Amino acid sequence: MIPLPTFEQLSTVPSMATTALLFAIFWTASLPLAEKKIALKLTDAAWWPGAVSPTKSMMYNFGYPKEPTKRFPDGVTESLARDFYSGTISTCVAHALCASPMVPVLIHGWEDSSDLIKVSFVLGTLADLGFDIYDAVQLSIRAFATNHSKPIPIEFWVILVGMHHTTALLLVMPLNLHYVHRFEYHQTAVSLLYAASACYLAGAYKFTLNVYEKRKDFVLYKIIFLFQLAVLLYTRVYLWFPAAFGLRAHMKEQNDTTFFYGATAMVTIFSIFNLVLIVDGLGAAAKWLPQKFPKSKEEKGETAALVRRTSATGIMAPALQMLRAYEAKRKFRAGVKVVIATNRLSSHASSHSNNKKDD
Repeated sequence: MIPLPTFEQLSTVPSMATTALLFAIFWTASLPLAEKKIALKLTDAAWWPGAVSPTKSMMYNFGYPKEPTKRFPDGVTESLARDFYSGTISTCVAHALCASPMVPVLIHGWEDSSDLIKVSFVLGTLADLGFDIYDAVQLSIRAFATNHSKPIPIEFWVILVGMHHTTALLLVMPLNLHYVHRFEYHQTAVSLLYAASACYLAGAYKFTLNVYEKRKDFVLYKIIFLFQLAVLLYTRVYLWFPAAFGLRAHMKEQNDTTFFYGATAMVTIFSIFNLVLIVDGLGAAAKWLPQKFPKSKEEKGETAALVRRTSATGIMAPALQMLRAYEAKRKFRAGVKVVIATNRLSSHASSHSNNKKDD
């Protein structure tokens, strides 16, 4: 059995970098196997055929095309949906495994924790960092490699790798070096990891319910929806804002300008992102909660449409929608500039032609 390092031994850049890379290798070896086993079990699950449609809807919300494209020649197939679903489950498990070693330090507090508890917390953060390394690499390959069997949309890569994973890659080790003793760091790391795991798992289970034929499933769907919304409000508002701004204030008191300005930027971005998620969740709740159990064919169609629209509530769909809106606005501006430039060129050519006739 490999002995655990002491907190002092682990609290160096080389030790943390090596440990994170070892965790990345572990995730690389274990998660694809787990996803493959989950995907195989899905083919035999009696509820899976009913879960394919909402899973595809969630994928559409994440930027996957609704029609066949060059990158997705067959569109979003059942096989892709199965891989996406199994990947969601494995990610939830990985997040929960990373958060679990961090819990003792959250309970005891840093000063009253033993060396083992402190080491466990750091190992939990590095396990998550290793997951981010693994996931960033495999998603990048799937996003940019040609003819990959499991491609992902570029906009999905931008949000997940360019924004989410990159943040962890940049922050975890510096925080472990300088602010590992702060309660705000402990609380934020544990709560966000567990929240992501709980929301994704609840969402995955939600897709197994037959909300069109079974009243019990319809009620349970609403309960799960409320659970997801409660987790969002608790972790991304009630816990996030006091912890984030408290740590930022501490950095300011310490005259740590580098961390302070970096934290200000990151806290602002994450706070906006969290608020967008909350607004999206509240908007979906306003549509879902008054919904009655569908009886007619028309009501079932309305419920199906609502399931499609809210399939990714509380996860990343709002961020992707913001990215699409920005891209559409950028393209519109570029189009306007082209029209103006073309018009000016045409006017100049016409003027030049008229001048020649006058001569």
